[in-house]
Amino acid sequence: MPHNDEQSSINNDAIPTPPPNSSFHPAYAVTNIKNLLPVTSDQEEGQYATWVELFQIHACAFTVLDHIDASVPRPSGIDSATWNRLDAIVKQWIYGTISRDLVNTIMKPGASALELWNRLKEIFHDNKHTRAVYLEEQFTNTQLENFVNMAEYCKHIKLLADQLANVDRPVTDSSMVLQLIKGLPKGEYDTLAVMIQQADPIPSFNKARSQFLLEETRKAKQDEQSQHALVTQSASASSGTSHHAPSPQAPPQKQPRGDARGAGHGRGKPNNKGGKGRGRGKANQSTPGSQPQQQWQHSQGPPQQWAGPYTWQQPQPNQWASPL
Repeated sequence: MPHNDEQSSINNDAIPTPPPNSSFHPAYAVTNIKNLLPVTSDQEEGQYATWVELFQIHACAFTVLDHIDASVPRPSGIDSATWNRLDAIVKQWIYGTISRDLVNTIMKPGASALELWNRLKEIFHDNKHTRAVYLEEQFTNTQLENFVNMAEYCKHIKLLADQLANVDRPVTDSSMVLQLIKGLPKGEYDTLAVMIQQADPIPSFNKARSQFLLEETRKAKQDEQSQHALVTQSASASSGTSHHAPSPQAPPQKQPRGDARGAGHGRGKPNNKGGKGRGRGKANQSTPGSQPQQQWQHSQGPPQQWAGPYTWQQPQPNQWASPL
C-alpha cells in the first residue's frame, strides 16, 4: 500500500497543473465596431449627440459601460489584466467611430477610455453660448425649398434640435413641429398644416413627419398622373392632325414628251429641213446662219431641257436655197 501511495504521488507531480480558465467577455466578440455603430462623430456635421446615445447603448449591451461612465462601479469579478484589455477595446471603439481630426485632437498616450470620452465631451461643449446662438438661427431659418425632399428636411430639423440639446438649449417636440410647418412653401401643404396646427394637443414630431411624407407621396403621384394624361392628349392630337392634314406635294412639273413640238402648236414631227409640222400650227423657221437652239430662247417661260428621241441638228449648207 505505501508503494501505491508513493507511485500516485510521483504521477501527480509529473502532470502539470492546467491554468485557470479565463472567462469569455462579450466585448471580445466585436470584430468591427462600425457594423454595430454606423454613425461617425464629426465636429463639422454635428452628430455628437446621436453618436453618444448609440455608443452608450453599445457599451451597456457588452457590459463595458463602466469604462466611459464614472458613476458606474467597476465589476469586482474582473481582474486588472482583463479590465485593462477591455479598456483598450473601448478605446479602439472610440477611435474607430470618430473623424480623423478628432482622433488627432483627443489622442493621448496612456490615456484611459474614460479620459478620451471626457476630452470629446469638452470639445463639443466648449463655447456653449456661441454655438447655441448659431444653432438657433439655423433652426429658425430652415426651409423645405433648400432640401431635395421632405425626409431630408425633417432630418435636418431633428439634427439641429439634437445639437441644441448638447449645448443646454433643448427644443421641445411641439417647437419642432411648428418649425416644420413654418418652413413649408405657401400653397403646397396648407390644408395638412392647418389641420396639425389646430389639433389639440399638437401631434408629435414623428407623427407630423409621417403625415407630411404621405402627403408628399400623394402629390407626387397626382403630378405624375397629370403629366401622363397631358402626354397622352398631346399624342392623340398629333395623331389626328397627321391623318387629316394634307401632305405637302411638290409643284407640278412638265414631263418630257416623246414627240417634240415646235414653238407653234403643230402636232407633227419636225423634219430636218425647216421644221414645218404636219399639224395645224407652224413651227418657227430658221434663217440661214442661225442656231436652232435660239428658237427656244424666244418661247415663253424659262428654257427647258428637252429629252426625247428627237434632237436638233445643225442644217447643212446645201439645204438652204438662196433667195431669188
